[in-house]
Parts: sequence; structure tokens; C-alpha cells
Amino acid sequence: MRIVFDTNTLLRSLVVGPSAAATVRRAAERRAFITLLSKPVLDEYRAVLTNEQIVGRFPEITPELVEITIRRLRFLGEYLRSPTSQFPYQRDPGDSKFIELAIDLRATHILSFDKDLLSLPRNRGDAGRRFRQRLRGAEVVDAGEFLRKHGAELNV
Repeated sequence: MRIVFDTNTLLRSLVVGPSAAATVRRAAERRAFITLLSKPVLDEYRAVLTNEQIVGRFPEITPELVEITIRRLRFLGEYLRSPTSQFPYQRDPGDSKFIELAIDLRATHILSFDKDLLSLPRNRGDAGRRFRQRLRGAEVVDAGEFLRKHGAELNV
């Protein structure tokens, strides 16, 4: 399996103790699957996870925890400095970086809690059609659904 974590999934994996997102992140750290990363995605992780509002709301997220988590994922994952695919996504342009990474590195899954991303594979509009053409068979699911479907394979 080749997986892209949306920022909200990574955030939940760090702030909510025994959560599906944390279980999936720990599986990534055990190399149960390949985590896919790019510079634009890592830049967003850092920006969001070190944002004053996030840190104020979740004091357990320290700059050290963020950096350690990102370094672990980068060391264990597959990294693409600059995606070459372009996937304009008007509904939520900020999600394009995750879709482009998934296309370039042939992701099997995108893990997200974002309704815009979650609806994309079933979307009947142009964006949905382009997504299905470029990422045939890829699933966009939240961490809980991912564990329900694949937990046994991951030994979790």
C-alpha cells in the first residue's frame, strides 16, 4: 500500500490519544506500508502543526514533536521534491498538493477527514472524472475506515 496523509489526519494522529489516525501513523512508522511525501506536503504539515492557534489549542504538539514526526515519516517514506502532475481542484485548491503527490507516486490511498477530498472519488463533476482517470482504484477514506478495511493486513 502507498499512502498519502492529509494534514488533518496527521494532526489527529498527534493530538488524540488512542485514535485510528494515531494507529495508522504508528503502522507507517513500523513500515507496514509506504508513506508518500513531497516538499509542498511537508511544508503544509510544518505550517499547520506549528500554527499558534493549533499549538494553543493542543499544547502537546511541540515543535520538537512535529519535527521528529516529520523526520520519521520522511526517513521511512518515499519522497518527491516537486510533483510534476497538475490537478487543479477548484472546490478546495489547498487539496491539490495531496492529489498531485498521489498521482505522481501512484498512491493506493489518501487518508483524510476533509469532506472535499473524501467526496472526490464519487464526484460526478469534472474533478471527480479526472481523479478516477488518473488514480484508478485509489481510495480516499478516513483513518477509521482504512483500519476497518485493512487493519488485519497491518497487524493492528
